[in-house]
Amino acid sequence: MLVLTRADLERVLTPLDVVEAMAEAFRRYGDGTCTVPPRSATSVGREGLLLSMPAAFDDGHERGLGVKQVSVYPGNRESGHPTLYATYILMDGSTGRPQALIEGTYLTGIRTGATSALAARLLARPDARRVACFGAGVQARFQLLCLAALRPPERVAVIGRSPEGTRTFVESMRGALGVPVEPADDPRRATREADLIICATTSPTPVVFGADLGPGTHVDAVGAFRATDRELDGEAIRKARVVVDTYAGALEEAGDVLIPLREGLIDRAHVGAELAEVVTGRRPGRTSAEEITVFKSVGFALEDLAAARLAYDRARARGIGTEVTL
Repeated sequence: MLVLTRADLERVLTPLDVVEAMAEAFRRYGDGTCTVPPRSATSVGREGLLLSMPAAFDDGHERGLGVKQVSVYPGNRESGHPTLYATYILMDGSTGRPQALIEGTYLTGIRTGATSALAARLLARPDARRVACFGAGVQARFQLLCLAALRPPERVAVIGRSPEGTRTFVESMRGALGVPVEPADDPRRATREADLIICATTSPTPVVFGADLGPGTHVDAVGAFRATDRELDGEAIRKARVVVDTYAGALEEAGDVLIPLREGLIDRAHVGAELAEVVTGRRPGRTSAEEITVFKSVGFALEDLAAARLAYDRARARGIGTEVTL
């Protein structure tokens, strides 16, 4: 069994390659060759949560199998620990034999960023380069890095929770992106001035408001994954063409969609497509230059399987990782 650490993953996974792996995964999902059960959630005390996310595919040529275990502890930020810890177990889809134990926090971060970048490629205007990034944490960094691999931004305005954390994030991203990155004094003004918005926060209440979204804006919303939480207000969803990672996940967990549904601001038909339908061309992405688009993601286990297989194949080919016998 191969053990791949975060450092190993940094060597074998590049944002652009993971974007293409996500595109292939969603094409496969659209072809109906995958089995992806709903993720199970186990509460741990008042704040902790354990998520289990299995996925498998069999397209007649190859098989894949794996499961990710994720712990979510929002209070970890105060003690200096990540909000998420994750571990991935990759298995041989033909025999069930464990192939790899993979550090899952980095895997989760880059596959989520890559999926959002894929959505932006399909939904954002080609000239969208002014970015507002809500969030200054690990996922916000992956969102920006993966987006920049497809379309380098002209400038980035960052809206974070704490001034100190935001300044540190801004300085880091300036070096990583090589473009102007600045903290935003006024979040709503940052929204109005952006044509591409990233939401990667843990806020349970809206940070982006429909009144501020100009024609042609695209939003990638990835932070909220509970039915009670949302990063966009109801008007933002009502004004937009909404594409979700999967119908099943969004209609169970995406408060950004479920809350306006409950409030009667939208109906079920307002969710225009899931990402696999856009990737395969069964449904359109952006339909006009003036259209506001929103991609809402709550996470999808097939993304993890695709990223894990890419990492494993690359690591084997390059002799990276540590072999262990269980």
